[in-house]
Amino acid sequence: MRHTSGAVIARLRHFLSSSSGAAINASGVRTRGIYSAVGELARRYEISPLDLTPFELKAFSQNGEDGVIQEVLHRIGCGSRTFAEFGVGTGVEGNCVFLAHVLGWHGVFLEGDAGAHARLARRYEHVAGVSTVNAYVRPDTIDELLPRCGVDPEPAVLSIDVDGNDYHLWERLESVRPRLLVIEYNAALDPRAEQVQPYSPAGPDGTAFFGASLGALEALGRRKGYRLVHTELAGVNAFFVREDLAGDAFLALDEVPRRPANYYLDDVTMHTPAGPRRSYITP
Repeated sequence: MRHTSGAVIARLRHFLSSSSGAAINASGVRTRGIYSAVGELARRYEISPLDLTPFELKAFSQNGEDGVIQEVLHRIGCGSRTFAEFGVGTGVEGNCVFLAHVLGWHGVFLEGDAGAHARLARRYEHVAGVSTVNAYVRPDTIDELLPRCGVDPEPAVLSIDVDGNDYHLWERLESVRPRLLVIEYNAALDPRAEQVQPYSPAGPDGTAFFGASLGALEALGRRKGYRLVHTELAGVNAFFVREDLAGDAFLALDEVPRRPANYYLDDVTMHTPAGPRRSYITP
């Protein structure tokens, strides 16, 4: 056996101790308990029953989206009990995974990366009613692609998670009108401003320069007949319900929480590298 120096052992111990917390949070092990505590405390404080925050729960979603989706559909009805989600990766984590994996709903998962899609396809190859498609969804193809892939014209849930071009995809989508739309926003941007990353075929670059502000998505939602009803505790996803279904089942618009970035509920942030300053566009 080769001799291992004390310095190497010390570095290894430091790595394990410093990375373990992030690894636990990234896998969701620690954060699952937070949602139960939030719900119980909200009950004790007797906050408005219209507030969706106490309903956040994590099963297969990245954060508390699983619980919010269930409660929203409980209030507005499930309709066709179908879903569509793009940007789902391997299918280990996603906003519609519970619907497919546990409830047995019919739906479509779309994933552009060939390697990730191969694993996704294996996961659902024997699951009746769930199909997977290896395709990148683009603004100029989305309206033709989704119906061709078998997406229901009015799915209960549509989840858009492509880490950057989400706004542009929703803007161009006309062929599908979900009851509930879940979409990522950039919580580091001023929620009152309307700012959108210019469309980038190359996708995200791993910096804080991505996506759209909540204000831009709210304005787009109004034009398309959707109302913002919630943003989850981690400041990642916004939830929009069709106006014809929302009624008085949710908080008034000015009372809906606009949450800042708190990724994995552990204050994880991204940094833009030095270089030319890039600009967002105003829709």
